[in-house]
Amino acid sequence: MAGVQAAPLPRPAIRINPHIICQLMPVADTSEVVVTGIGLVTPLGIGREAAWDGLLQGATCGRLLDASLIDHFDDLTQLLKRPPGGAPVDHLAVMHHLRKQLPAEQRASFAQTWGQDCLNGMLASCLLEAVQDAGLGMNELSGPQTGCVIGTSKPSLRALERSFRDQTSAPTGLEHLWQSGFMPDSPLRMVQTLTGAMGPFGCPVAACATGLFSFLEAFTLVASGQCDVCVAGSGDASLRASVLSGFHRLGVTSKRTDPACAGRPFDQQRDGFVIGEGAGMLLLESARHAAARGANPYARVHSGGVLTDCTGMTQVDTSGEMVARVIEGLGDIQPDFVSLHGTATPTNDLAEARGLASLQGRLGSRLPAFSIKGAIGHTLGAAASIELAVTCLALRHGVMPGTANHVQTDADCDVDVAADSRRLTASQALKLSLGFGGHVAGCVLTSV
Repeated sequence: MAGVQAAPLPRPAIRINPHIICQLMPVADTSEVVVTGIGLVTPLGIGREAAWDGLLQGATCGRLLDASLIDHFDDLTQLLKRPPGGAPVDHLAVMHHLRKQLPAEQRASFAQTWGQDCLNGMLASCLLEAVQDAGLGMNELSGPQTGCVIGTSKPSLRALERSFRDQTSAPTGLEHLWQSGFMPDSPLRMVQTLTGAMGPFGCPVAACATGLFSFLEAFTLVASGQCDVCVAGSGDASLRASVLSGFHRLGVTSKRTDPACAGRPFDQQRDGFVIGEGAGMLLLESARHAAARGANPYARVHSGGVLTDCTGMTQVDTSGEMVARVIEGLGDIQPDFVSLHGTATPTNDLAEARGLASLQGRLGSRLPAFSIKGAIGHTLGAAASIELAVTCLALRHGVMPGTANHVQTDADCDVDVAADSRRLTASQALKLSLGFGGHVAGCVLTSV
């Protein structure tokens, strides 16, 4: 009818910090949110226990790649002037393990529709482990009260390469690969299909902070009452010549000849990272829903926030101001340790250390901190999901992993990192993530 305007739809109340472009923490009609399930695939092995045990033992996964693990091997070796290095996942082992994890009635359909891409395989394995870890059955996730937020920093490059390579050949069963493998929301749709989840969903793309953005979006959905359970995660399988050559030209990958000791976060001799692969999945629930079924949560989500650093597409603000502003927006926090992004690049580590300095000054002490990228490489879009999972495990076990390959802390980085794991009496943890394009995010978890 002319002159009549529809009333705006109600929206969850969001607390906005003036320095934070988007503060992902509802404050009206909220419930506590807990993490009840974890699933991991990393270069350390398949499953969260393999990752956790490897980190505590100080394992490092960087190694030289050969032509069976990387495309355009000869050209890449010539460009780098050395054999390429990385921290790969054994994708054949993941697919073999996944066939055991999947219910019998889902194996054939998964293999036909989703199983042609290794990124889907890693995330599916993580999903099934997280659901089992939470003490739920897949059938319990079906319906409108389950949400899914699955992010990717980029579509599957392997799927793109296969589609391009086979575009002129006879049909080989790859006709669905573009939709089921390459599209950025393919992993999200796969998780929705496997779980039958019909609730709210999202597919964040925030470079190397993608996993934390996914987690915070899921947190918001549960805290605002839009769903009881939300699956959050991210993955990355980008050990490809296009990525290694691009990052080499940016000067962010290490030039060391031994990839196992190349990534050295916050060390005075750091010169960049090696690229790794992996995936992580976390299952979030309202505390009320978790308590009603007798779940044993890993941690409670205290707060989270994100902002944009406009310094440049691949640059970060080394003053640390943006990191400090994110931390400030998380409230009056007193973390016992910090899970750092820690890429081992000169600028990223400096930005994090300087941003953390303001919090340490307020608390009057240096905070124990760690980065796992020296152990498993920089897993790009998967990094924050894996690191969040490790942070939850550290809270539960009272042990903080060491920072692999660390020898001597850079004098300009006032952070308390060490190579060896440490026992802690910890009730609160801070997680930080940064990504190309200016994505800066932080999250605080507390023990339960």
